[in-house]
Amino acid sequence: MDRAGGDLLGAVPELRDLRLPEGMVVDGEIVVCDSRGRPSYDLLAGRLGPKAAKRGRGPIFVAFDLVYAEGRPLISRPLAERRARLLGAGIGSRILAVPEHLDDDGEPFLEVVAEYGLEGIVAKRRDGRYVPGTRTSDWLKCHVTPRADVVVGGLVVDEQRGARTLLCGVRTDDGAIVFAGDAYVPPFLGEWLDVATRDFAAIASPFATPVALRDGIRFLRPRLVAIVEHAGLENGELRDARFRGLRLDGHLDDCRRDEPVEVPSYPPHTTRDRPRLIVLNSLPFPVS
Repeated sequence: MDRAGGDLLGAVPELRDLRLPEGMVVDGEIVVCDSRGRPSYDLLAGRLGPKAAKRGRGPIFVAFDLVYAEGRPLISRPLAERRARLLGAGIGSRILAVPEHLDDDGEPFLEVVAEYGLEGIVAKRRDGRYVPGTRTSDWLKCHVTPRADVVVGGLVVDEQRGARTLLCGVRTDDGAIVFAGDAYVPPFLGEWLDVATRDFAAIASPFATPVALRDGIRFLRPRLVAIVEHAGLENGELRDARFRGLRLDGHLDDCRRDEPVEVPSYPPHTTRDRPRLIVLNSLPFPVS
């Protein structure tokens, strides 16, 4: 199921045969990989669009945390213990993968991830507890290219190619949605995004701040969350933003301006081959 409790098996029926030991609950993600063996959110999202297409290799469920074992909750136990028990459980199969991890050397790890064209890494506190249903400061997403979750507040639509611009919004502390800039919509996604959002069309702007009117603008009720890549913030707006896909289990409260976190840099503790082996051993398919 997704974060909202929705059943995803209709979109990924291949995972119906996934079995875990009695009393075990794991947390993880469903991935679909491209022809080079790299997880692709675009391919996964394509299965749930108005023209659902089962492209790519997979799906595979990637388990990264152990929440219950033998019917006993582990959420109060530190991450290092949960990960050790998960890796030792021997639950891997053709449709379930348990990735390895590094205890340190995050910078060389991120460099290798970038080299293979992957999206990024997640850094977590070794002593962190599992907090259900929310994001905490105990883990950080480190993207190769900066990304953001944004509220889909509107589109600029072209009759020939569909959506060409997405109007991005972010939530403030008082719950208002403010305009955060435009995101370019690639031509191959324009028609798909146009069709997928038509039921949310609105007369009035959902933004609490001004938005420049233009030909083809269509405001939307703030119900959808999009993933965009960008080149940073300038005067509160995303620079050179590019639409990547709709967030399948998106929450509007997740759409906030990220504050950069300064992380100290340390010399590597292992050889450069160790991060590379972790990447190669953790992917569900051989990567090229």
